[in-house]
Amino acid sequence: MDQRNSPRLPVNLYTMLNYPTLGLIRGCIRNIGMGGMFVDIGRIQLPVNATLEASLMLGGDGLDCHMQVEAIVVRCAEQGIGLMFDELDEGCRNALSRLIRGAVAVPAASDPPDLLH
Repeated sequence: MDQRNSPRLPVNLYTMLNYPTLGLIRGCIRNIGMGGMFVDIGRIQLPVNATLEASLMLGGDGLDCHMQVEAIVVRCAEQGIGLMFDELDEGCRNALSRLIRGAVAVPAASDPPDLLH
């Protein structure tokens, strides 16, 4: 059952996840919303309820926002993990809101790298 409270936007953005026992994990965000995102991390498995730090760049049109936020793993799937944002500061919340409303164009990577497959 889908329990999201906000719509998700399909994207193709890169992220770095910092999970203490594994270190840095490179991933590709497949969709993002105000409450969280789904990240393709290849075959790496993380436990549900694990806390990690996600780092990503949102923006365009000179409104870049480097977002570093704590997130909680809420879903594990063969294709990746569902993350719920713990807290967003006002600047990143505004940048994310603009992205989702379509006010800020984010260029999608044309050919994402093979992410740890």
